[in-house]
Amino acid sequence: CDKVQDVLKSVREEQPHTLEAVDITDDDKNMWFSKYKYDIPVLHVKSSGYWTKHKLTADDALLAIKQARNGDFTARDGEPDAGEMERRQAERRG
Repeated sequence: CDKVQDVLKSVREEQPHTLEAVDITDDDKNMWFSKYKYDIPVLHVKSSGYWTKHKLTADDALLAIKQARNGDFTARDGEPDAGEMERRQAERRG
């Protein structure tokens, strides 16, 4: 999490943006915890959806922020869902 925050801070001057960190272990964040408990950090672009998980390079950050600013960002494939994965595993064992 800290490494991703550091990357985003490092590109803030070139591509101004805001970052909202969410603690998925808070009581009111059960949905996020269910989805992302094995895949932190997970990044979303506000109102556009899933962006990336685990790691982030400065080049990737600059590109995605620029796309979001221009209205060209689209949600990426591969959004994790730990709860769904656990349900499928339980069904197979069932």
